[in-house]
Amino acid sequence: MKKFITALRSSLSARLSLEVVLFVAFIFVGAFTIMFTETRDVIKQEAWGKATQTLDGTVTHINNTLQRVEVASDNMLRVIEQNLDKPDSMFSFSRQVLVNNTELTGCSISFDPFYYKEKGRYFSAFSYNDGDSIQTEQEGTDNYQYHCMDWYLIPKLLDRPYWIEPFMENATEGIVVKDIFSSYSRPIHDAKGNSVGTFSVDIRLSWFTKTIAEAKPYPHSFCVMLGKGGSYLVHPDTTKLFYETIFTRTLDKPDSMKTALGTAMLAGESGQKVLEYDGETCYVFYRPFKNTGWSVAIVIPEDDIFAPYQRLKSTTLWISSAGLLLLLFFSLFTIRNGLKPLQQLAETTRHIAQGNFSVTVAKSQRIDEIGQLQRSFTKMQQSLDNYVNELRSETNTLENRNKELQEAYEHTKEEERMKTAVLHKMPDKMAIPVAEISKAANQVCDQLLNEKAPDIREVTENMQDHANQITILLDEMIRAAQEESQVPDTNKTKEGKELNV
Repeated sequence: MKKFITALRSSLSARLSLEVVLFVAFIFVGAFTIMFTETRDVIKQEAWGKATQTLDGTVTHINNTLQRVEVASDNMLRVIEQNLDKPDSMFSFSRQVLVNNTELTGCSISFDPFYYKEKGRYFSAFSYNDGDSIQTEQEGTDNYQYHCMDWYLIPKLLDRPYWIEPFMENATEGIVVKDIFSSYSRPIHDAKGNSVGTFSVDIRLSWFTKTIAEAKPYPHSFCVMLGKGGSYLVHPDTTKLFYETIFTRTLDKPDSMKTALGTAMLAGESGQKVLEYDGETCYVFYRPFKNTGWSVAIVIPEDDIFAPYQRLKSTTLWISSAGLLLLLFFSLFTIRNGLKPLQQLAETTRHIAQGNFSVTVAKSQRIDEIGQLQRSFTKMQQSLDNYVNELRSETNTLENRNKELQEAYEHTKEEERMKTAVLHKMPDKMAIPVAEISKAANQVCDQLLNEKAPDIREVTENMQDHANQITILLDEMIRAAQEESQVPDTNKTKEGKELNV
């Protein structure tokens, strides 16, 4: 990571490219956030509309079918009540109902015990459509006492039409029927208005299941149908049918949302709710059926509703990531090419910093700021190179003059040394003649009166010789002084100091 940061900090093109990509990514994030939020709301509304439309269509289809059954039953009931004196005609009536209504499976025209005394205790004209043919028989025996069945008793007790909760028919005598049915039953009245029997038509539960199962707006959506007591009449998990209600699992694990859903459906309400269904967030849309007391619901997992949204989001993120990556490479390539003259200038500056002032600066044909900078740098480099060359020339001249001065200084020091030696020797050489002159002068003073003229002459000549020697030494000193006057003033000053010493 440190190497990456170091490389990033040392590369202007990489840093600029990354900043451009981050800025574009920031714009993308903002735009996509708004877009995805709006898209999610649109998809949600679309899903609600689709589910509601599907559910309404299913409920309408089932209601229309049930209404046709009710109308057909009402029409046939009037015929039955008008022909109560013709018991044998009930078989043809029962059969005719199934012929005219293919969605019906069975039809029973059943009467109270001994209503027709000649028929005995049981008299019920039953017809059954097995899909291939319609069979008709007289039902009712001690093993099948239809008087005790819900489809017979409830409408008589209520004295009104009634949709019976689905039940299992498991006949073992006569026409063998083993299926689950729901019956629409109506009481039969005689001319005096007394209830004398029940007219019942049967429709397979499988028809409801098939019709409801077709209402599948999403791949993993499913439908459930609740009976009057909340029991499952239709459910993808068949183990729950009839033996479990929507409230069963809430007894062990309270679920206020599911309880509220069940209560609303049993109350015949319409609406939608969001709840956790088998550990998954689901949207539930529910509607009641007219006159039956049943309610149907479409359960749609949230993942199904937002699957297109998630695919769009994933695709957009992949495309955006690829686009940002391409933008990074493109920016890096473009900026690096654009900054190449600056890199060349940086390399040239590094050579100049190392002392190579004559390095060649690459020429540029660009007319932008970088081109102007490159040309200005070229002029600066040339001016600096000329200045350095002049400085080197002057430095060489100064070095040569300094060398000459050093040599002159050494020569002067040598002369000073020699003169100093001469000056040190001169007094010794002059001391003897001066002593002789002094001695001779003393002798002249002491012997002037006693000595003869020739002796005085000899002493005088001796003094003269010694005076001449002193004169010669003084001439040598004067000549040395004259030679000294020809060297630089500084050296004269030093020699003057030494002579004064």
